[in-house]
Amino acid sequence: MIKYTMQDKVQILRTTTRTLQRWRTTKPELYAIIEAGFRLYEMIESEEEITKDIKNILKESLKNK
Repeated sequence: MIKYTMQDKVQILRTTTRTLQRWRTTKPELYAIIEAGFRLYEMIESEEEITKDIKNILKESLKNK
């Protein structure tokens, strides 16, 4: 599962750590939207990995029959 660090986030957003921290206090709605976006992306990536694993398990079990 992908877990974004603060450094990852600022690099993706093309901003600075200071700016992102300032948004947390001065623009809490914006910061919440940004965090929700990163969490959603993490969830999608995790779900894709799990789905791939399940497909492989099923393919392997069907090969043996």
